[in-house]
Amino acid sequence: MESRKEKAMELFKQGYNCSQSVVLAYADVLGLDWDQAAKYSASFGGGLGRLRHVCGTVSGMSIVAGLLTGSSDPKDVNKKKENYEVVQKLAEEFEKRNGSIICRELLGLDREKPSVGDGYLNGAAPEPRTEEYYRKRPCVSLVGEACEILENTLHELLE
Repeated sequence: MESRKEKAMELFKQGYNCSQSVVLAYADVLGLDWDQAAKYSASFGGGLGRLRHVCGTVSGMSIVAGLLTGSSDPKDVNKKKENYEVVQKLAEEFEKRNGSIICRELLGLDREKPSVGDGYLNGAAPEPRTEEYYRKRPCVSLVGEACEILENTLHELLE
């Protein structure tokens, strides 16, 4: 059977963004409709709409964690705390392994925070997925690593 890690990596290679790849790898376990899961995780790719902020894999892990540990009751402070602790643990492990949770830093881009309108981002269009793209970007391995972190941290909830 294909692992969640392998599934997520393959989804990224098919053209899904980093956040979608992580969320969709768990869609069946979470009881999610594929199209809806793909749509609500779509905006988090490229570090939030290609702004290069928090890595989409970390956002994807957070979406999965929210579905597993979050609450729909705005007054449930304990559930909020539990969820935030889980998200912080996931992000901490990702940062420990990769040195950052920030997309632009993971991609080796300028470490200074860019402004949205300064031309740094070269528009919203994602780069074409070519062999060169996959050679220069760590995204495929980061997607897989995010799934490993989810499995290790939330294994009892993902069974």
